[in-house]
Amino acid sequence: MKHLPHLSKDDATDPALKEKWGSYPFDLAIFHVWAHTPDAFVAYTNFNRTIWTEEEDGMPLFLKEIAVVHTSVLSKSSYEWGNHGRGMIRRGGTQEQVDAIIAGDLTSDLFNESEKLVLRFTTEVTVDAMPSEETLTAMAELFTPRQIAQLTWAICGYMLNSRFANLGGCEIGDDAKYPM
Repeated sequence: MKHLPHLSKDDATDPALKEKWGSYPFDLAIFHVWAHTPDAFVAYTNFNRTIWTEEEDGMPLFLKEIAVVHTSVLSKSSYEWGNHGRGMIRRGGTQEQVDAIIAGDLTSDLFNESEKLVLRFTTEVTVDAMPSEETLTAMAELFTPRQIAQLTWAICGYMLNSRFANLGGCEIGDDAKYPM
């Protein structure tokens, strides 16, 4: 078996899963992979929504998108960097910035210093499982502990999402297979 099969929405029998899945105005390829574990699908989709809740004193969503795109690239998930590259652009980024992250050009002049710091923090959390003292100190000079924790949740959430997308063989554009 090369990839975990995608569960059909019609084949889902768990009532809580059917209700949660049906509550979305869209369908994503990754849902068809997550659906193999109904309780986790319901709990995780509730959690995943919290990553993208805008809060007055929270980590800016644009910076979360930068981190998520980079995490997805490091996790070899074109599915996630494809979806969140578009999200990054909707939140004020450019296609050139997305392309630079995909190419690994994280010190490009396309990014300001705080964006470069977020990219460095993301690399260290994703690859080393812990930011260096220097990076964490620099982050603490710009962001509150709450913002840093929110960014870390986004990074870790999309490490998980990327791995599930890869497990299901999801690629850029696969959401088009499922009618919205």
